[in-house]
Amino acid sequence: MSTDTHAQRASIFDDDLDLDLSSFTPRGVTTERPDKDALRTVAEARGFSSREPLAAPAPEPLAEPQLQRRYRTGRNRQLNLKVTDDALRRFYALADAQGLVLGEVFEQAVIALEGALERGETPGRK
Repeated sequence: MSTDTHAQRASIFDDDLDLDLSSFTPRGVTTERPDKDALRTVAEARGFSSREPLAAPAPEPLAEPQLQRRYRTGRNRQLNLKVTDDALRRFYALADAQGLVLGEVFEQAVIALEGALERGETPGRK
């Protein structure tokens, strides 16, 4: 495409620009909103579909309700572990049965394992 037939763009680096912007006027501000049903009809006729979900899916009920487990205990370190479903269920059952927070159950488990190792017991891996 030849640049001779098209107007040259103004350079942003030219200091001596004498642009005449007097012919530009702001558009009138309109406060009228288009009809939503009319917009939807035109959009559907042109092949546009709504991105809105048809209906929110109902949340699945939890198999077991989870208790809120937030306590102020002075424990401020986090430990993330990958465990089996069975181990997680048993861990929470121990905490609930003893009325302990999860950090206390973990600390008692560490103490119990240390005691077993001191007695020469080797629990080993399963």
